[in-house]
Formats: sequence, structure tokens, C-alpha cells
Amino acid sequence: MPTFNYKALDSEGAFVVGEIEAPDKREVTRRLERLGYVMLDTAAAKQAETAPKFFTFQRAVSQRDVTVFLRELSLVLRAGLTLDDALLLLAGEEKRGLAVVSRDLRAAISGGQSFADALKRHPRMFGADLIAMVRVAEAAGNLDKILESVGEERLRTERLLDKISSSLRYPAVLFVAAISVLVFFLVVVVPQFAGVLRDFGQQQTGMVGVVIGASDFFVNNGDVILGTIAAILAVGFVVFRRPASRKFALRQVSRLPGLRGILLLRNTVMFCSSLSTLLGHGVTLTSALRVQADSQGAFAGDLDRVVEGVRRGGRLVESLAEVGYLPPLAIKMLRVGEESGEIAIVARRTADFYEAKLSDRLDRLSGIVGPAAIVGIAAIVGGLIVSILSALLSVNQIIG
Repeated sequence: MPTFNYKALDSEGAFVVGEIEAPDKREVTRRLERLGYVMLDTAAAKQAETAPKFFTFQRAVSQRDVTVFLRELSLVLRAGLTLDDALLLLAGEEKRGLAVVSRDLRAAISGGQSFADALKRHPRMFGADLIAMVRVAEAAGNLDKILESVGEERLRTERLLDKISSSLRYPAVLFVAAISVLVFFLVVVVPQFAGVLRDFGQQQTGMVGVVIGASDFFVNNGDVILGTIAAILAVGFVVFRRPASRKFALRQVSRLPGLRGILLLRNTVMFCSSLSTLLGHGVTLTSALRVQADSQGAFAGDLDRVVEGVRRGGRLVESLAEVGYLPPLAIKMLRVGEESGEIAIVARRTADFYEAKLSDRLDRLSGIVGPAAIVGIAAIVGGLIVSILSALLSVNQIIG
């Protein structure tokens, strides 16, 4: 259905602009007149490009920005404003990207769509879980409370993901630093000593020969190595923009020994937390699982099997145990909740338990990896220096 930009006057004579979906301009005029607007002008809106943009100077709207937007919208609604007025207010207060989204949501609602349907126009910003809860909230008439709860839950999740990211980023930075020091030593330092050794015509073997050979390889093939690295990064950038490629990569990374346990705990926290939020706000179990399966990325295939099992009349814990999606203890806790009819409450307690467990493991990981990496870097660089100095001392002894 085409989208039209409109300019009109509202019932109080204020100038308003917006967008609305309608079959033609006449329908736009009819809808706005029913809202008490006086039409001034209307024109077909330019359709947004659907092709992915690899390079853009416009700042993308982050999920953190969306969380702030939802919390502010909840606050404004609880202050007594209507949804239409709240979106109009936020359109003037938010950053450019969210201001455009606020105006688009308001235009869709003015065109007769529900708030949940309006959110579906921006699937990258508002996930299926949020849309499902908003749809239930609109039916129950407690949209402000739902948005407040969702905002708090998203804030909590973002803090957890930030902690995971920072804990994994620290070892990665140390690894890159170690490689950089090693390459600098081989490219800049070793050639100085290698020239001295060659001037004396001494044939180097063993560790010294390996170090000098590696240094010669990096120096003589530096352009080829840099070009290869640049090509790999460029291909990776293009390939990993595809969701299927990202899912495959995350699947492979999740099998690494050091990360497998962390990702399992993370998935447990995310699943139980989302399940508690969805069920606690009136979403049915099958719909809640379907929403999570659509938003779990690389692990959606496992949840698809869980959804299918529940849809056929099976129990949730039996389906989860069959695919091995959660740890055994989490499944036992959810079994208690399913049998007592309080699965939303038990899921929240399970999420809290595994969140504390994940935080403890991340703290221990940071405490171990840091010193180990420093000792490893010192041992490698120290070993190279000692081998080179030993070769120089042997030359001095020959001369003496």
C-alpha cells in the first residue's frame, strides 16, 4: 500500500505534518477529515531503499536508543498523555533517527493502525517479543505499564550483554597486543641483529635460525601479507552482513571450549528472562516460544523443535530436555514451575540464578586471562631476546 505525506491543520488550528498509508489521496483526505483535520496538501512519499547500505554517514538507531525511547514513552503515557500526543512530543525531543520513527508511528496510528502494527513497520528496531506484548497490552488497556516493564527488562539485558562483551573483549585485546608485539619484534628488531650475525658469516640453526627465518619471511612478503589480510577482512565484512553467515559463524564459535559454557549460560538467562516477561504480560506459551524462536538467531533451530513439540501437546520441559537447549538444573526448575502453574515466576528466578552464575564466571575469566596473557607475552618476547643475545655472545666468543 502506498505511503503519502500530508500537511494539515488540526482541530485547534495547529499545523501538523506526517505520513499515512492509504490506497489513494482521496482516502487520505477522508481519514484525516474523520480525525478533525483540515487537509492542506498531500503527496506520495518516497519509498525507502530496501537494498542494504554498506556505507552511510547517518547514525543508525541503536538498541540502547530504542530502550530509552520505550522508557520515555512509558513515562509520558503515565503522565496522562494520549499515545498520539506522546509520540508527537517525543518526535520533537528525540535524536534524528528516533524522531523520524516517532513521526512514522504517529502517522500509522492516525491512519487507523494499532500501535503493534505500527511497530511492525520497523522490525529491526522493535522485535517480535515487544510487538507481541504491545498487542496484548492494547487489548488490556495497560500499555504504559507494559512499556515500563519492557524498558526495565531491556535495560537489564543490555547491562548483562555489556558485561559479557567487555569480559570477552579483554582477552581479545591482549591477544591482538601479543601478536602486534611479536610482529614488531620480527619486522623491526630481529633484522638489526640478523645483519650483524650475517656479517660474521655464522650459520644460525635451532631457535635462532627459526626466528631469523620468520623475520625474513615477514620482511620480504610484507605487502602480500597485508594485502591478504585486507582481502580477508573485506570478504568477511561483506559475507557477515548476511544473517545466514552470522548464524553459521556464531554456531561455530559457540563450540569453542572456552566460550561454550559462557554462551550456554547466556542463552539460559536470555531464554528464561524473555519467557518470564512474555508469559507475565499475557502472551500464550506457544506464542512466547514462537517469538523467541524468531529472535534467537543462530540457535533458532533448536527452539523451532521446542515450539513444534509444545504445539503438538507436549510439555515444555520435555521438549527443552530433548533438544538440550538449557542446562539440566534449569530444566528441573522450569519443571517445578510448569507443574505448579507458576512458570513465569519460576522462569524469572531461574534467570536471576543463572545471571549471578554467569557474572561469577566472567569475573573469574577476567581474573585468570589477564595475568596469563601478560606472562605469556613476556615469555615469548623474553625467549626471542635471549636467543638472539645468545647468538651474539657466541659470535663475540669466536672473535675473542
